[in-house]
Order: sequence, then structure tokens, then C-alpha cells
Amino acid sequence: MLLTVLPSPSGDPVLVSLSPTDGETVKSPDEVRITFDRPVPAELATVQMTDPAGERIVSTRPYNPPGADDTIAVPMPKTRYEGIYSVVWSVPSSTLEPMVGSSSFSVFSAARLTAVPGLVVDRDPVVVTVYTVAGILATAALVLGVGTVFVLGVVWPEGARRRGSRRLLRYTWATMVLATLVSLLSFGGYAARTSLGDAFDPALLAGTVKSDIGAALMARLLILLPLTLGFLQLLRSAPARTSVERGTAAATVLGAASALAATWVFARPHAPAGPAPLTVAADTALLLAAAVGVGAAVMQWTVLRRAGGPAAPAKRLLARIMPVAGAVLLLAATTTDGWQLATYGALAVVTFGTGVALLYRERRRRSKPDESDGRRDKPGRRRLQKVAAVSASATVVALAALPGSGLPG
Repeated sequence: MLLTVLPSPSGDPVLVSLSPTDGETVKSPDEVRITFDRPVPAELATVQMTDPAGERIVSTRPYNPPGADDTIAVPMPKTRYEGIYSVVWSVPSSTLEPMVGSSSFSVFSAARLTAVPGLVVDRDPVVVTVYTVAGILATAALVLGVGTVFVLGVVWPEGARRRGSRRLLRYTWATMVLATLVSLLSFGGYAARTSLGDAFDPALLAGTVKSDIGAALMARLLILLPLTLGFLQLLRSAPARTSVERGTAAATVLGAASALAATWVFARPHAPAGPAPLTVAADTALLLAAAVGVGAAVMQWTVLRRAGGPAAPAKRLLARIMPVAGAVLLLAATTTDGWQLATYGALAVVTFGTGVALLYRERRRRSKPDESDGRRDKPGRRRLQKVAAVSASATVVALAALPGSGLPG
């Protein structure tokens, strides 16, 4: 599905021609055309034009002329005065940085000269906040949702009948869908650098769908439907009992989730040639490792901790799985620096710490069952609740630095 929905990376557009050309004197053109060497979503571009009196005269968003996806155009006003018209434009690059150009042409004669207008390319802080927060929430929901499905489908099938597990799944999946929709709606204003009032223009949404990142967000929504149905079927099927069945269930969950996680990698600004296959594979694996480690940790601190003795086998199995996810996160930490280094290290510590806590509590339960009774260990329970709350808050914040989170790059 990703191969059919996502457009092929085409790189940054390069200016090919202008009509009217720079410095040309024309009689009365109907529109101004700017042609590039590849298709350009005109709705995400910005074109401003001033007449000989220095007044801005473009009142509509640019458009692609019929049969010319590589050209953006704006109409000339019905009343055209003699003199020099100045044009300045901006199109988003593959990294969403503005590519700005300007030109001027004369109508009838170059009798009157005005300065080329300046083009404001700063983003509206409200639009940036909406787009950024939506990306963070979508990434956190992906990690928590996939991690929860992994625990319930592979490690603890009995937990699928618990109200807390079902509630966690509903909340994370709903958050993922809603956050992706908000990202899709706000991306046009973010890329075109419009104000909040113009950010939800239908023309911008059309341009979003034509863009690489918009196509990745659309692919995410399309993948979510069959993936949700498949995960529900897995959780309702006979629970995995043997090592082979657990391995098959794990491969099913992670294999299906990898297609979803890959959309996060494509939905971030990248080089003109697009993300390299190795980068896609590495970032997808990192997101899945975070999902297994962080999702399992959240399940342990919120649902498994209250399950008592019947969940002991699941806790032991989780304690063996989580170090693998932690090792992947530590490996990722060695290839980065700065904020991401601290993030991956923190996620790895949460993962390893939860695994160690699982082993410690299980051994304590076996050696001293009376002392490990949750009802007699109220101070310990309160401490665990505080640790869980702090860990959950820190984890959600840390997820913002994961690859493919949709944050400005």
C-alpha cells in the first residue's frame, strides 16, 4: 500500500521558465506562470504581485493550469495599468524550507518602477504549535498502541478481557486517528506558512494531498483500518501457548505495525532524494523497539501490576523480552548526540528498569508471598504509582524526539 499511495521522491523543484519572463515588456497578459522541472503542488506555494502603484493585487491562491502540474499560476487583474509589475514567490522544498524567487515585467512600457515586494516566510506560531503537538500525540499513540497490542497478543492474551487494557487500546487508537487528521489538516498551513485564519483553506488541503508528506499521512489513515481489524481478530483468536505460536504472533504484530510505523518516517521532512531504504528500515525498527519497550512498561505500571498472581507468567516473559528492546534503543543512542541521545537513553532506562522491577517483584512474591501481598504493601504501592506517573509523563515527552515524529526538522 505504501508503494502505491506514496509518490516517488522527486527532489526540490528547479525554476525552468517564467511567463512573462523577467524584464520582458508585454501588452496585457491574462496570468503569470512560473514553471519548474517537476510537478509542484501549487496550493502550497505563495505568490505575491504588486502593480505599478506598489499595491498588492493577488487575491487568490496559486493554481496549476490544466495539464501543467509543473507550473503554478496566478491571474492578472482585470484592470491593468501601464508600468512595471513585480512578482515574488515561494514554494516549499522537500525539507519544508521556503525556496523564494522574484521577477518583474512591464505592461505596455516600463515607465513606472516600484520595488520588488518582500515576502514574509515566517510560520505562524499557532499553526506550528498545532502541527507539532499533533505529531507528538500521534507518535506517542503509535508507540503505546502497538506496544499494548504486542503485550496482549504475544505475552498476556488473558489481559485482552480486562477493562483497563481495552480502555488503553481505545484511547491510543482514537488519539492516533485524531492526531493524524489534525496533522493532515494543518500541514498545508505549516508548509505554505500561512496565518491561522488561512491554514484550513480547502485549497491547502488539496495541496497537502498532492505532497509527499500529505500522501504519507493519507497512507497512514488507509493502513489503520485493515490494521485495526487484523489486531482485533488476533486478540479474539485462541491465545498463543507455545514458543512457536508466540513467535508467530510477535512476527504478525511487528510485521503489520512496521507498515504503519514506516508512514512516520515518510511523513517527516527529508532530503530531496527521499529517505534511504536503510534509514527507513532503521527508523522503523527503532519505533517498533520503542513500542515494545515503552508499551510493555506502560502495561506493567497500569494494568499488569493490578493483575496479581495469575499474570506472573506474563511478567516473567516480559522481563525476558524488554532487554532486547532496551538494547536496540541503546544502540540507537550511540549513533546520535544531543537531545536524541538523552531521549534514547531515557527510554532504554525505562525499559530496562521495568524489566528489572518485574524480576524483582516476581522473586519477592515467590520467596515471601505474605509480605508481597499488594494489600499489605501500601507504601510500596504508592511509591510505584508515583514512579509510574513520572515515567509515563517523561516517556510521552521523550517520544517527541523519535524519528518520524512529524516534528520540524
